[in-house]
Parts: sequence; structure tokens; C-alpha cells
Amino acid sequence: MHADEVNEPILLIHGADDNNSGTFPIQSKRFYGALKGHGAVARLCFLPHESHGYRGRQSVLHCLAEMIRWLDLYCKG
Repeated sequence: MHADEVNEPILLIHGADDNNSGTFPIQSKRFYGALKGHGAVARLCFLPHESHGYRGRQSVLHCLAEMIRWLDLYCKG
């Protein structure tokens, strides 16, 4: 509902098997689509076989790598 108000780059990371009723993966897909539709800089990353909290070593490392890349790209001076 507020995707048109996002004016900073945003990184979305979501567990592909999230079973939390408040954060189903489809919500991130829809938000990402709305962001891109409004011309926002956004990246959506799904972590396979992960629920609401990330437990797998590969998933945690992937998440950290995505965040480092994002920070280097959009937050470095």
C-alpha cells in the first residue's frame, strides 16, 4: 500500500518456505512487484528451504553476502 513512498534502495530477503501467517512469501513478491512498478531500486532474494528464521549455514552466509553486496553498492561513500 505504500510502495510509491519508498525512495531509497531496498533489499528484501525472505525464506521461501515461510509459514508465518503474517509474512507469507507471496507478500514479498507483491511488494517487490509494486516497488519495481513505481521505479524503486529493489532486490528480492528468496532463501530456499527456510522458514521465518534462517537456520541453514548456507542460507545465513547467502543472506550476509547479499547484505554486504547491497551495502557496498548503495551505502559506501
